[in-house]
Amino acid sequence: MQIDAIKAVISSAIVFFLSGCTHVERYETVAPTLQASLLSSINSHLKNYQPGSGSAENNEEIKQAISGCFQKFSTVKTFDLSDDDKTVRPIGVGMQTIVEQAVHELLMNRTINAVAIIHTKTPTTPLVTPENTAPHEVMSTQMQGDSAREKTISDRTVTVRNLAKSDPERMLLYIAYPEDGLGVRRPEQQEIYKAELAKPENGCLRDLPLSHKEIPKNLVGASYIMTDADADDASQPLYFGLRAVQAIDAGSPMTWTFWLGELNSAEVQPHYLEVKSYLEKGTATNLQLP
Repeated sequence: MQIDAIKAVISSAIVFFLSGCTHVERYETVAPTLQASLLSSINSHLKNYQPGSGSAENNEEIKQAISGCFQKFSTVKTFDLSDDDKTVRPIGVGMQTIVEQAVHELLMNRTINAVAIIHTKTPTTPLVTPENTAPHEVMSTQMQGDSAREKTISDRTVTVRNLAKSDPERMLLYIAYPEDGLGVRRPEQQEIYKAELAKPENGCLRDLPLSHKEIPKNLVGASYIMTDADADDASQPLYFGLRAVQAIDAGSPMTWTFWLGELNSAEVQPHYLEVKSYLEKGTATNLQLP
C-alpha cells in the first residue's frame, strides 16, 4: 500500500471517531482531541515504520497488514489475529511498537497523561535485552534467524526505554510479572533489567513483581491507558491493549487480541477489568489505575 493510501486509512478512522460514529455517547465520553491526536501520531509513525524482513516486498506486506489492523478500529474496538507466529508477530508487535512511539510523542508534547503496564510471564523482553539488539537467548528457537521477528525485539528495546524516560508526573510504566518470573530469566538478563530499574533517567519505570504464581495466558500482553492532559473528571480514558505471546515462548499458532477504545465501552471494559483485578490482587501497591 502506498503512503497516501495508508494515510487515508488512518484518516478515515479519525473521521469515524470524530463524526461518523453511530453512538453519540462515544463522542461525549472520550475527548475527541485525544483520539484524533493518537491516530494522527500512529499515522505518522506507521509511514516511517520499517519492518525487518530482508525483502522489500515482504516489508510492504507487513506494513499493509498493520495498516489494515489499525483500519479495523474505525468500526470495532476489538479483534483477533490467528495464524502462525511467523505471520502474526511482525504485525502484532509492529502495532505495539507504533503505539508506543505515538504515546511517547504525545507525552513529549504534553498532550496526554498515561499509565502503561506490560503484564507478562517474565520481565518484559526489551528490558532484559541490550538496546538495539535481539540476542537469540531472549527468543524461542523457532524465531532465531527470522529477521522480521527478531527486529520486533530490537525495535522495542528502544521504544520501551523511551517510555521509561518519560516525565513521572505524566507517565507510569509498570513491568508486571508473577513472583517467580524474574528468576526464570538468565542471570545476565536479570542484571540488565536491574540496571534499567536503577537508572535515574528512568523516572517513571516501576518494577511490579506480583504475589501470583502464574499469569493466565489470556492476560499475557500489555495495557496502555491514556487521558487527555486537559481532560475533566467526566472524561473517559482511552485504552490500547493486546493479548500476545512473549518471544521466548513463540512457537505454535496462537490467537492475538487487540483493543482500542474508551475504557468503559462494552468491548474494552471486560478485558481491562480482568487485567486490573489480576494486578491489584497481586500487589499492595496503589497502581493509580482508573
